Amino acid sequence: MKLWYIYIFLGISILLGAFGQIFMKIMMNHLGPFPLQDKSKWLFYAFSILTSKYLWYVFLCYGISIVLWLMVLSYADLSLVRPLMSLGYLITLAYGIYSGESVTNERIIGTFLIIGGVFFLTKH
Repeated sequence: MKLWYIYIFLGISILLGAFGQIFMKIMMNHLGPFPLQDKSKWLFYAFSILTSKYLWYVFLCYGISIVLWLMVLSYADLSLVRPLMSLGYLITLAYGIYSGESVTNERIIGTFLIIGGVFFLTKH
């Protein structure tokens, strides 16, 4: 396997990991807040999570992402590729902006500082 394939697998793994998070958020928006104060509703809420179609999207995204991640780890140093996983923050930041979340300038700047740190970590 050629090295450039590893970066394709890594990119897809990052993308699917971020989409897994997005599907979790969509599912929880759909179900509403967890009923912390009413323990009698916990079982029903858990059942609602387990029967949500979005949970299957999460499993699919994470399942493929994990397989690709394992392939990446078989060729690349963890200390190099793990920080690159934070590139998924850009995808979730874009989702936050798109979905109307309260995305402040501080969140945007903080995310880009993390990405800038990743740039320095990956320099040879």
